[in-house]
Amino acid sequence: MMVMTYSQRLGSSGDASDILYLEQQIAVAKQVIKRAEAAGHKEALEEAMNKAAELETELDELEN
Repeated sequence: MMVMTYSQRLGSSGDASDILYLEQQIAVAKQVIKRAEAAGHKEALEEAMNKAAELETELDELEN
C-alpha cells in the first residue's frame, strides 16, 4: 500500500509548495530529534521537538 504525502494529494494546489517545504522541514526536525536523543542532548532534543510540533501545526492549518 502506497501512502501519499499531503503535497501529492493536493497536486497542483497553490499551497503545494508550502506543504512540501513544511514536510521537508519536519523530516529535518525528526532527524535532529533522533541525533539529540542518541547523544543525550536534552536541550537540543526539546528545541527540535518544539520546532517539529510547530511545523506540524502549520502543515495541519494548510491542509484544512
